[in-house]
Amino acid sequence: MNAPAEAAVIKQHLIDPEICIRCNTCESICPVGAITHDSNNYVVDVDKCNWCNDCISPCPTGSIDNYRKVLRIKAYSLEEQLGWEELPAEIPSSELAAMAGDVAVETLSDAETVEEATAPEPANDPSGQTPLNTSALGATLPPWSAAHAYTNLYGPKSAQKTVTATVTGNVRVTEVGKTAGGDYDTHHIVLDFGSMPFPVLEGQSIGVIPPGLDAKGKPHHARQYSIASPRNGERPGYNNLSLTIKRVLEDHTGQPVRGVGSNFMCDLKVGDRVEVIGPFGTSFLMPNHPRSSIVMICTGTGSAPMRAMTEWRRRLRASGKFEGGKL
Repeated sequence: MNAPAEAAVIKQHLIDPEICIRCNTCESICPVGAITHDSNNYVVDVDKCNWCNDCISPCPTGSIDNYRKVLRIKAYSLEEQLGWEELPAEIPSSELAAMAGDVAVETLSDAETVEEATAPEPANDPSGQTPLNTSALGATLPPWSAAHAYTNLYGPKSAQKTVTATVTGNVRVTEVGKTAGGDYDTHHIVLDFGSMPFPVLEGQSIGVIPPGLDAKGKPHHARQYSIASPRNGERPGYNNLSLTIKRVLEDHTGQPVRGVGSNFMCDLKVGDRVEVIGPFGTSFLMPNHPRSSIVMICTGTGSAPMRAMTEWRRRLRASGKFEGGKL
């Protein structure tokens, strides 16, 4: 007997709010607009998600790669997801069966056969042209010669939640009052991890957890920043890295607001301590093979990772190990 649609068991695509660093990658890449967010969480609309999976690989933390079996009629709403601090527990198959009443749900006996929606065929365009899916053009694999990237060494689901870094430098790199719109305050900040392992590559990012609590009395979510230094550190041979951060003083509508993460970072003094998670990112990496060329277009990343890549190439040249290639 076929189960009615409202009693069917589906595998609902969800985002883990504990791991998510609110980088907006998933929302920007979703071709059907199924992912939205508020000031608390990023969420997936079960009615829009078509299981194209374009959002899975680009996610730097893996928070997007989560699912829960639910009755279709009781799928988690956007309102529920926006209020989560963590993912709900899995619902046992026996409870799902009870919730479905007397309706036979064939998928309960085998988790691998849970009904999954598949991406529908694109609608026919009267012009005869196929719509361009820009999300399919994003890099999901690193260059074949890239060094191995370590990720999620520290974080909510890791053995150690955070690692403490010490500020060894904080220099303002923009002049005061030199822009038409007013003060443009950008700082170059160096963090030292001491004896704690924190291997990074050019193109990766980290998460910084600002101290204090948010408006809801909860710890602040991590703020993501691209690494601006090469793999061997801002100071070569030391366990450090650098960030280049613009102080946020207004929101997207131009209203005055002090960005929690950027103002915390820009105000740091030498000797201050910072709680860090990460590193993140496995695809936006440099090629390592001789005579490789790199084209840099920094519209969404900012210039920080480009500084890291160009500085690493410069150091290779200085060491005599660079064998050609263009930037």
